[in-house]
Amino acid sequence: MGICRLTKKDIEGIFHILGGIIQIIGVFTLVPCIVSIYYDENTLLDFLIPGLFFTIFGFILKRITKPRVLKLHHTMVASALSWLIASFIGAIPLYLSIHYFSYVDAVYESMSAWTTTGMTLIPNVEVLPKSILFWRSFQQWIGGVGILVLSALVLARSGTVAYLLYTSEARQERIMPSAIGTIKTIIWIYVLYTILGVLLLYLSGLSFWDALNLTMTGISTGGMSISNYSFPYNDFAKIVMIGIMMVGGVISFSIHHRILTGKYFNDIQTKYALIIIPIISIIISIKDKVPIIDSLFTVVSAMTSTGFTTINIGNLSALSLFLIIFLMLIGGGAGTTTGGVKIIRFLVILKALWYEIKEIIYPKSAVIHEHLNGIDLDYNIVREAFVVFFLYCLSSFLTALIFIALGYSPYDSIFDAISFTSNIGISLGVVTLKTPIIGKIAGIIAMWIGRLEIIPVLVLFATLYLNLEKTINKRKKTH
Repeated sequence: MGICRLTKKDIEGIFHILGGIIQIIGVFTLVPCIVSIYYDENTLLDFLIPGLFFTIFGFILKRITKPRVLKLHHTMVASALSWLIASFIGAIPLYLSIHYFSYVDAVYESMSAWTTTGMTLIPNVEVLPKSILFWRSFQQWIGGVGILVLSALVLARSGTVAYLLYTSEARQERIMPSAIGTIKTIIWIYVLYTILGVLLLYLSGLSFWDALNLTMTGISTGGMSISNYSFPYNDFAKIVMIGIMMVGGVISFSIHHRILTGKYFNDIQTKYALIIIPIISIIISIKDKVPIIDSLFTVVSAMTSTGFTTINIGNLSALSLFLIIFLMLIGGGAGTTTGGVKIIRFLVILKALWYEIKEIIYPKSAVIHEHLNGIDLDYNIVREAFVVFFLYCLSSFLTALIFIALGYSPYDSIFDAISFTSNIGISLGVVTLKTPIIGKIAGIIAMWIGRLEIIPVLVLFATLYLNLEKTINKRKKTH
């Protein structure tokens, strides 16, 4: 078990990465100062002081440590800690500006933004300073691109389902051959689609302010709104946002790269999404007599984990709610900003089950092969899909148990627990300002582990446990 134990060089390498992360987040915290100055708000110091402090602190931490070549599990530890640190830092301006927020409330709101979940504790967002509204949107936008980088460089490792998106018989390369090249390309595509989304929403009749914020929260599939009514806009704006959510949450960014560079693409996730989405949209529209545009909007929002709504989810029939829960659990495409188990893992699980059935009904002499996206499904890929699916279900179940223990109905608890773990943001109102602190912390943890697809968080805890055990054993020997 020594593989998870940290040497001094490993710790230094992790702190070097975290120093860079803290420095970058500090710089990001300074950006809303521009909005605060432009609108002459009294929130300037709420961003300026923590922004400068963490920029300098991160710079110093990075300078006093050296970069090290880290193993995969060390990178996962750094990734898991990065989202925690981002949320703790991002919470400070919220805590300073929103007078009724405790620090835990602020961390909840910030974690919801950084993980692109979209849950909120704020009862009336329309009275907030514009700099705070922008900060919520901006955290989601940055969190979205952070997830894309994490997916491409860490989560899509060999032997995982996500790896199927980057390797196949037709292509043996990632988006770009180098890590830096991949990051630059992802950011370029992300910014390009953001600009396009702002332009289209502006042309649909929205103000530039609304278009900017909604595009940032839509492309990142975050879903935090600057309105109390989530998405109170015209049908053309809804169609535009459906497109933005599809771009951010269904189509892998490796596919976007191939499209924009004029190369052939054949994306199995997009194909199945384009089958599932209209079928479920029609069912909900007919069952609950909902306009088809609103049904389609809600289905895409649920599947892409965006969380925008144009209808009252609580008024839907049991069948429609079940279908939405199904979409929330599956999520969108791997290699996107979406949450959930991911379409491709769901397909791998179905393929594996079909393989088991054929093993039983086919003659023993038959040679059976199952492949997906041009790759034979080996044991490691199938195992990873089932493990992640099981962990998502287990995390949702444990979170739901906490909500039930706090007095919420089992149905509402399960719905919101899945929404937390899958980073959806559609809620039946389980966690509010009045919720006991344990419920808020449960939501924070569920959003955190769900965003990282659970494994990196388990690696973090395993690493901490093994190193603590090592330290205790050493002390026992010295005595």
